[in-house]
Amino acid sequence: MLFHDWLKNDSKIVLFDGGMGSEIFKRGIKPGKLPDTLNIEKPDVIYEIHKAYYDVGADMCQSNTFGASYLNLQTYKVENQIEEINKRALEIIKKACPPNHLIVADIGPSGQFRPPVGKATPEHWVSSFTKQASILENGVDLWHIETMSDIEEMVAAIEAIRSISTKPIISSMTYKQTKRGFFTIMGDSLEKCVQIQENANVDVIGANCTLGSDEMVHLIKELKNLTDRPISAKPNAGQPRIDSNSRAHYDQPIKDFVSDIREIIQLGAKVVGGCCGTSPDTIREIRKVIDSL
Repeated sequence: MLFHDWLKNDSKIVLFDGGMGSEIFKRGIKPGKLPDTLNIEKPDVIYEIHKAYYDVGADMCQSNTFGASYLNLQTYKVENQIEEINKRALEIIKKACPPNHLIVADIGPSGQFRPPVGKATPEHWVSSFTKQASILENGVDLWHIETMSDIEEMVAAIEAIRSISTKPIISSMTYKQTKRGFFTIMGDSLEKCVQIQENANVDVIGANCTLGSDEMVHLIKELKNLTDRPISAKPNAGQPRIDSNSRAHYDQPIKDFVSDIREIIQLGAKVVGGCCGTSPDTIREIRKVIDSL
């Protein structure tokens, strides 16, 4: 398994892709639209984005399936299209993926919260993620469960994937920096999340989204002291500025982001890339840094 080989190779830093949603919006798609439906409606746009990331040196890219779990599709009233949306995502990324590069199944949060915020139960989550994972399993090399703000939902997603797959899992929570340290919006501390992720025996423990690259440096410093497992980091390009059309703009200069990624690598991160606001230009510059190490 190529990904396991990369993890065992001390000199290999794995380069992930950058933002998908922010790249889609750059191409004129209106905010509020579920990006996953573009796998059917505008496959060329999704292909172009995947190919751009692979072309600039990403070792692996993730499928356009962040919001394509059953529960999330239900919110948009397109749950009957779950098979088509996920299958088309695989067809598109497979076409873009060069030899000796990997395809990562992207699993995002369901958008449904447990009480008292919402009505979701672990059983709902497991069922929803199992439906999605069953469709993706045959077309991917590994899994990235990302942007989870509830460690209980992360556990449900891991359980769902493990029920149908033996492929590696990158488990990535999203945190906010507080005066007391890093916590999810559901109040889960970094330490608690790492302990639970270790107990679930995931292959890589990471963080993505919400935090800018400068804040991610501080998180990785703490994370490194909490686990011996490989670490993944996909920060945002700073904090968003929302314009009058509800579009998010990320103004952080690429050189500043890349400088922080260099520090994150030096701190010991094994897998690096970008989340919201990062682009193929960002990934190209990170590739240069990795190649110079």
